[in-house]
Amino acid sequence: MKKVLLFLIDSMMPDILEQCIAAGKAPGLQFFMEKGQYIPDCVTVFPTMTASIDCSMITGVYPDQHKVPGLVWYDPDNRELVNYINGTVSVGKIGLEQCAKNVLFDLNERHLSRDVKTIHEELEENGRISGSINVIAHRGHKQHKVSLPPLLDVATGFTLREKISGPTLMSLGTLVKPGLFRPIVWNFSQSAWEGYGINDTHAIDVLIEVVKSGQQPDFTLIYLPENDRKLHRAPGEAVQHLADVDKELVRFLDIYPSWDQVLKENVCIFVSDHGQTLIGESKEHDIDLESLLSSYAILRLGAKVSEKDEVVLCNNERMTYLYPLVEGEGMDVVDAVSGDERIDLIAWKEGEKVRVMRGGSRESMCFWKAGTYQDVYGQGWSCEGDLQVLDVRLVGNELHFDAYPDAFARLYGALFAQEAPVIVLTAAPGYEFVSEASPTHLGGGSHGSLHKRDSLVPLLVAGSSRRFKYPARVVDLKAFILEELNVPVPGQ
Repeated sequence: MKKVLLFLIDSMMPDILEQCIAAGKAPGLQFFMEKGQYIPDCVTVFPTMTASIDCSMITGVYPDQHKVPGLVWYDPDNRELVNYINGTVSVGKIGLEQCAKNVLFDLNERHLSRDVKTIHEELEENGRISGSINVIAHRGHKQHKVSLPPLLDVATGFTLREKISGPTLMSLGTLVKPGLFRPIVWNFSQSAWEGYGINDTHAIDVLIEVVKSGQQPDFTLIYLPENDRKLHRAPGEAVQHLADVDKELVRFLDIYPSWDQVLKENVCIFVSDHGQTLIGESKEHDIDLESLLSSYAILRLGAKVSEKDEVVLCNNERMTYLYPLVEGEGMDVVDAVSGDERIDLIAWKEGEKVRVMRGGSRESMCFWKAGTYQDVYGQGWSCEGDLQVLDVRLVGNELHFDAYPDAFARLYGALFAQEAPVIVLTAAPGYEFVSEASPTHLGGGSHGSLHKRDSLVPLLVAGSSRRFKYPARVVDLKAFILEELNVPVPGQ
């Protein structure tokens, strides 16, 4: 039985992948594309932010089931803002210790629902060995020691000494080191300047050592983050950024006697978590939420929630969660932001239904689970109102989505990830939300929204005797991998 390798390349987009291959700059990815199945329009999760997507990838469900709403969100039970390390200034205001605790411990041990199983848990309960390299969502049945570098240990007040759960093979930069016979030889990729090993070079270093050691798990998930970081700053050089990722993949391919040997021993899957949208250069492309909500008392970063606070604002770049803290004030908050045409969509819960409004208008529609209409994935829905709000077409009883792929399931997944009242905002193409200390990307790339530019990602599968079902979704990866390793798929 072949091993399975899943490479998660952050912000890889289908058009850039195709341009990179056409320019002869991605021989590694070209090899896998020529040898396998290529799907250019795999649908990812909403919000199009790493944390919620990673959790969906390893659980096979949307956030309404795994309960991790986004990269930044508000926990009403504990009355605290959750930030899995997004934005240097905002992390500084909230507190590095709290944000590091959120991403290192809380995400997997508290926030990710125990009602769903991760692929690592499913595999190892069925006698397989699983592995995770540099992925923040990694819950498994084994306990691993976290060893913070001295500077980080001091900065977090020596408080992050718990163990974290993961699969048998677990690597998280230099913080969690895999139990290999030989340690990974130190190089600059493990330095503070390179994110303590949370980078492409170190991830491939670990993978190479794992394969050479003869300890390769049946399944390994490898996260390659650098394409995303570069695109945020310089989207015009997107082809070169992906070419840099390909050089690391070629370094892995070259440890085998031939590249074909890689596919004799492995099924190799390549996917992205989300795309990116080019943000305009002028200040008008920043949607200032604090200005729109100036009549409300907004919770300040790092502050404790008090009786005076009326709204919690959780900025996820091109998507934002607004949490009204005063009962019955939700529609007033909607009215405060609804007049801005730069806001693409505004959505909220009405009982078991989802109401969606287009920014700058009063056009709205409503949808809910169960009904006579079916999407392309077989899910039944009911809907009413102006379907153009979500660019929905009805062909007989079939629902077809264009501008907002899998719109009903993805919006429902985000809103019902929590029981608390919450409002979802998405920015129109070319725009991004700004708020207190949030990262901004004028003239750069950003993501987070429901729009297809942020939501459609390439999927490459090579070395498998089976075809990935089409239309494809990121949430279908878990079942495909379980089947590849002859492990029963729950519910099938």
